[in-house]
Amino acid sequence: MTGRGAGQRVRIGILTKVFTADLVDAATAKHDRAERRRLLPARLVVYFVLALCLCARESYEEALRVLTSGIPGSRALARVNRSSLCRARARLGEDVLETVFRKVAGPRATPATPGAWWQGPRPLALDGTRFDLPDPTSNGDTFDGPSSTGGVPFGFPQVRAVVLAEIGTHGVLDGRLGGYRDGERSLAYPPAGSAGPGDLVIADRGFWSVEFAHTFTAAGADLLVRLQSNHLGTAQEELPDGSYLSMARPGKEVRLQAAREGRTLPRHVIYRVITFVKGDKVAHLGTTLLDPEQYPANELVALYRERWEIELAFDEIKNHLGPGGPIRSRTPEGVRQELWAYLAVHHAIRQFAHAAALTRPAVDADRVSYLKCVRIIRRSIPSQPGATATKLTRPFTEAGREARARLLPARRNRDCPRAIKKPNRWPVLRTRARRGAAQPGRWSHNPTSKPKSTRRAGRPALSGQRFS
Repeated sequence: MTGRGAGQRVRIGILTKVFTADLVDAATAKHDRAERRRLLPARLVVYFVLALCLCARESYEEALRVLTSGIPGSRALARVNRSSLCRARARLGEDVLETVFRKVAGPRATPATPGAWWQGPRPLALDGTRFDLPDPTSNGDTFDGPSSTGGVPFGFPQVRAVVLAEIGTHGVLDGRLGGYRDGERSLAYPPAGSAGPGDLVIADRGFWSVEFAHTFTAAGADLLVRLQSNHLGTAQEELPDGSYLSMARPGKEVRLQAAREGRTLPRHVIYRVITFVKGDKVAHLGTTLLDPEQYPANELVALYRERWEIELAFDEIKNHLGPGGPIRSRTPEGVRQELWAYLAVHHAIRQFAHAAALTRPAVDADRVSYLKCVRIIRRSIPSQPGATATKLTRPFTEAGREARARLLPARRNRDCPRAIKKPNRWPVLRTRARRGAAQPGRWSHNPTSKPKSTRRAGRPALSGQRFS
């Protein structure tokens, strides 16, 4: 078998039940990346990008070796170098992986899923996060990043992502990518189309506005959002449980902007404000669940704590699946391609964990170790070469039994205040490549910190590094 024929047999282990060959071929055909007789056809490159997410700390060559090991005639693929793989990724583009993500993303919770429902509605979490990127000039110019008070860029360029996910399964329903300067609220409007009747979207401060509430309620979803003190609106009616109904109108600038863009906003929105004490501070929640008897205020306050499940999902993507630092892509197109692949692979792993959790007796999906699922799926890639989705039914079931062999303890209520648990010993400002005025090296000490020597006794200073 030639290398080209071997490339057609490449699969991604038991995740092939999710990323089927038909799904991948449909995504490539949609964006005119149809298969050609080449050593690295489009289908193989899609699986390779997905494998890069499962082997985030491995090189390109090692990821390809894992992906193609065990396939007869794959020696030609084993000799492919990094530059060829980079060109293949550029040839594939970012749209194909976004389409793959949108084909596999969606709700996973069923009526039999423990912990996925609350008094009828299905709780969803909406929040944003940032991913660090390598710092070539193209990434810095496209996505931007943090800067000092004087405007000098430092640190890594960053992509901002806003994700809508199920709280019970951590499955991602939708997501949007933007630059560091893009607001989370503006990126949150498109995912509203993935929520609908029966969904309760829980979000943190910074999201609430009249337009935000209108966008999600127009899709049929309800909201439970932490409110800033200037978003309490005008009180209309006090309710028996201590909450009250409030009314808010869009501001003049918001209405004019909506008119220019051809959007229609309501004259006002009615929502319920719940005030509670968190530590020594007073906090407020806004919700479109207006009935205090059916949805008591104290139960909604307790439910709001579940929003932190999406922070755990971000940790799964960045640290358990991802490299725990900057992702590997050095071009804007490659960055978006890689992040769509991360979201798709994370959702597929969570789908596998959910299926394992539902094996009788059903348990909460939180009790199935995500990291263990990642390791099981990594091992399955070289052990299941060329297997179809049908042939993977038995290995998928056996892997599910292994995943739930040792369940995690039931989630307990915890209160973890925001704190820096491991502060930097040597605070520095890292200036991005070709940006700013850090001279003469890439590192400059924070002017508020006391300069200290990094030389050790008996060891010469490193060449090419200077500190000021």
